[in-house]
Amino acid sequence: MRKSSSYVITLDASSVVDMEKLSSIKDAVRVMNRVATRKQRVVLRGRKPIVKKIIGNFWTGKFGTRGYDWAGNIVGGIGNATKLDVYIYDRS
Repeated sequence: MRKSSSYVITLDASSVVDMEKLSSIKDAVRVMNRVATRKQRVVLRGRKPIVKKIIGNFWTGKFGTRGYDWAGNIVGGIGNATKLDVYIYDRS
């Protein structure tokens, strides 16, 4: 269960149909923002990285891989994501 009330959908980044859905979501928000007093914005968050980043501590000799940074964002940006979570937030 998701905690955010702003969550809309999870899309596959390699699917043409899902990218058309994303385009229609963005178009709908754009149209609503023309007439609304409270503007909204579409935010994408990458999930399931394609390539993980190798990190390590040279002092201890421990190495590993990470797909996300300390804040929960995907390493390598949206281009490194296989899944995209779509959120709609109020602009403020």
